[in-house]
Amino acid sequence: MVYRVAFQYCGNHHDADDIAQDVFLKVFRSLASFRQDAQFTSWLYRIAMNACIDHARRTAPLSAAASVDDEAVNAVDTFADAAPGPEDRAYGGELGHVLRSEIERLPPRQRLIFTMRHFEELKLSEIADALDLAEGTVKRQLHAAVHRLRGALRSSLSVRTAAERPRRLRTGELI
Repeated sequence: MVYRVAFQYCGNHHDADDIAQDVFLKVFRSLASFRQDAQFTSWLYRIAMNACIDHARRTAPLSAAASVDDEAVNAVDTFADAAPGPEDRAYGGELGHVLRSEIERLPPRQRLIFTMRHFEELKLSEIADALDLAEGTVKRQLHAAVHRLRGALRSSLSVRTAAERPRRLRTGELI
């Protein structure tokens, strides 16, 4: 859970490993200060989010020049149908690639909220507690992320549909 949040935030496995390690060291050191009235996962997410932000601040000049590696592109799992054909698999891979790249383009807070909701399956109230945000803010950020991703997928679908339409031959044109 911590690793996935870190990976979604930073976009590469090496930094995600470092962030996750930092998080668990911080949790170990401050376990005695955990308030029993809060949920442990909310507390853990808050520590993970702070570690992601700290990491981004430390590596800001480096991250602007860094590009997403192949590991980041292959990180999100795709779901297979019963027996998709080669065209369906290729198209699913294209959609998965579009979705992954659009998730990476989301602003950090939207990306984190989207990940926590749809990959970690947390409730909006749990996300709000973990990120120390109002639940309405979480809803707005999630809505904005979903709207942006939906638009990217629609444009990808329209490009594919247009490419698949049979081209009409003009009079006298050979096949």
